[in-house]
Amino acid sequence: MSHAASGRRTGGRAPRSAARRRLLGAFAAAPLAGALAGCVGLGEAPAHVYYELDDLGGGTPPAAGARVEHTLLVAGSAVNGLLDSTALAFSRAAGARQQYQFASWSERPAQRIARLMARRLREAQVFRDVVAETAPVRGDWLLELQLEQLFHDDAAPPGEARIEVTADLVDRLARRSIARRRFVQREPLAGESAAQAVAAFDRALTRLLDEASAWVLAQAARPPG
Repeated sequence: MSHAASGRRTGGRAPRSAARRRLLGAFAAAPLAGALAGCVGLGEAPAHVYYELDDLGGGTPPAAGARVEHTLLVAGSAVNGLLDSTALAFSRAAGARQQYQFASWSERPAQRIARLMARRLREAQVFRDVVAETAPVRGDWLLELQLEQLFHDDAAPPGEARIEVTADLVDRLARRSIARRRFVQREPLAGESAAQAVAAFDRALTRLLDEASAWVLAQAARPPG
């Protein structure tokens, strides 16, 4: 009987041990998205966090010089479906993207960037008005911002936030292109997490908006030609 009991105990331990190894292996092989979203304990369901992409600038003071009697429309678009969603993306290999499991943007980044740019240019008080392209007004100029890259490059942890935007400034009345420029910003993460990635994105975006808004205002200051 003692052998039978011992056999039952041994038979019970082996499956549990194998199951435990499989469970630990699954956690070890879990995608980075889960790890970067925060610590996940056994039996816990982490809350999904929605982050707002933000402009850390303290407001744009009115620009010196003459006003431009044009209404500027600002539009935001994305080059692919991933960027045109609220997915918060990361990459550990060139050309490959994955999504954070428990973190997303609260708004599509292309639209958010366009709104923040419009606010910057409106505060500069150079144009007669600055509104979204979807506004029911007739615009004279159009600034189209195309989001080309927005991801946490984690090839060398903790990685860096990368943002790339192409800006096209168009004179709608004259039906001509005024200028075109690409803006690229990178910002290192302080730590490997979704929150740190978002903080780095905010810093990078603020510099990008500084550069892009100054470029638009410089185009507006040029004499007509």
